[in-house]
Amino acid sequence: MSENSFKKQRNACFGVAFLLMFIIGVYFVHIPWNIDRLNITESQLGFGIFIFGIFNFFSNQISGRVIVPKIGTTKTIVIGILIFSFCPLLLISVPNYKTFLISWIPFGISIGLLFPTMQTQISIIEEKTSKIVTPLFQACFSAGSLFGALCAAFFIQNISDPRITFVLIGTVFFIYILIILTFGMKKQIEPIQKILKFKLPSGNVFIYGFLLMMNFATLGIIIDWSPVWLTKDLKAPLYLGGIIILFFNLGEIFARVLASKLIIFLNEQIVGGYFSLFSCIILGLSVVTMNLHFIIPGMILFGFGTANFVAIVYRQAIKSSNEPINLTVSNLATLGFAGFIFGPVIVGYMAEYYGLTFNMYVLSVIWAINGLLLLYLMNKDNKS
Repeated sequence: MSENSFKKQRNACFGVAFLLMFIIGVYFVHIPWNIDRLNITESQLGFGIFIFGIFNFFSNQISGRVIVPKIGTTKTIVIGILIFSFCPLLLISVPNYKTFLISWIPFGISIGLLFPTMQTQISIIEEKTSKIVTPLFQACFSAGSLFGALCAAFFIQNISDPRITFVLIGTVFFIYILIILTFGMKKQIEPIQKILKFKLPSGNVFIYGFLLMMNFATLGIIIDWSPVWLTKDLKAPLYLGGIIILFFNLGEIFARVLASKLIIFLNEQIVGGYFSLFSCIILGLSVVTMNLHFIIPGMILFGFGTANFVAIVYRQAIKSSNEPINLTVSNLATLGFAGFIFGPVIVGYMAEYYGLTFNMYVLSVIWAINGLLLLYLMNKDNKS
């Protein structure tokens, strides 16, 4: 396959990642509005994300073991986009809590098809071209989330009915399918494989997957809950609800764009482990102040320091695995997204009974421990 073909595949994945997180970023800024509309509590919202996690868990495994080996990554990504495009519209349109819970099912299935499959393509491109691509791929998620949070403020102020917003952006994402089919992902970059039977991940993959699990279990504290935290505890207006997501993603984008240079001049231990550890300390200290003038720069540094943790976990796990890339990525994604099964319920419970500010402290502690564990694993692998 030519270098140009790899660029097309890579850029198509980048575009999907950006638009996917753009829509999710817009939706999560609308969460406080949706909570009020449905008159539900934080723990009830957490149970909805729990349902997302359950269906995402099974979708990850089915896509990696059955769908991708049978039809390839490109068609799997297209199916995921088809399902996902109007999921946020469904979430903000349902009339009651019961249908709200049901609406998380297609959301979980579509993300289970998209995330590990796109990461598989990116990891194969890295293997074929010997270039560091995963951090740039992760940067597209951050950029999409950032612009989603920015545009959400505009949409809230200028479009009275959120359903119009999600019809418009869902349609744009849907149209993107036609574009990538025509100009982007026209060929498979991996051979069709036999359907893979289920077996437990190898020891190293399981441990790296555990790090992703703890990361994803608490990621929602920023993505899901920071708009609620700002509007509830810090008394910010609704249109500023996405400001934490915005500055967190600014730090992430800067770090991920520079990732390949940072890794070359420093190393993956410093970029993935030590950066995470020190940025978590800074976040905890900034939250103590309960002052946005300190929290915002603290969040930028937190985003910068933790930005490449997931990318380095994927890269290290793939290096240490003897399984095919699509199976390794599927196992990592399954373990990682399993965090969405228990994380949102626990986080929602803590938000309701201990407060949203308490969750911010929990986030900084858990991600700091993750950084320490990653350093331990990498030192162990280097010695063996």
